[in-house]
Amino acid sequence: MVYAVIMSGGLGSRFWPKSRKSLPKQFLKTVGEKSMIECTVDRIKNLIDSSKICVVTNKVYVPIINSLLDVKEENIFKEPLNKETASCIGLAAIKLLKRDFEAVMVVLPSDHIIIGQEEFENTLKRAIDIAQDGDFLVTMGINPTRPESGYGYIEKGDEMEKGTFKVKRFIEKPNVDVAKSFLEKGNYLWNSGMFVWRADIRLTKVR
Repeated sequence: MVYAVIMSGGLGSRFWPKSRKSLPKQFLKTVGEKSMIECTVDRIKNLIDSSKICVVTNKVYVPIINSLLDVKEENIFKEPLNKETASCIGLAAIKLLKRDFEAVMVVLPSDHIIIGQEEFENTLKRAIDIAQDGDFLVTMGINPTRPESGYGYIEKGDEMEKGTFKVKRFIEKPNVDVAKSFLEKGNYLWNSGMFVWRADIRLTKVR
């Protein structure tokens, strides 16, 4: 089965002063009438059953999540402490494998704004197909529009099929000059932080 894993434990410190420790940006209405985490759930509801939507969060944010989302209590995975993304995803993988050894995880940040719903859904469908059919960890990149030093980058490797590439390497936030060179080369994408993989493959790959 396919499960969404929405990461929602971050403090949103880069969005200060709007984002505060008590109410980080994923719970704010930055665009439109819904919070960012509500928009994240809406974005995937055509592809993933609501009973398979899970949220990983700091335990202090559970009441806020319950007030915003209709998520089953057992689908809220509580982190005892604020940890990095890898720990968050690892916790979710372990919990899902206890339920479903063939679980496929669609890992999503809770604070994205995405325009182009149809294109997003088509991309996500393709990523799920690839993850289900093979021993792959799938990530989704974004074509860069400027030399942004605040994002991580993905260097594309060999093309597997149209629009699907192997990842040659990940690059953490570069300086502006390096980011400019990435745009000039044309084979780099912004790292979206969205991933799709089988939970068992994910745990095997990182051991």
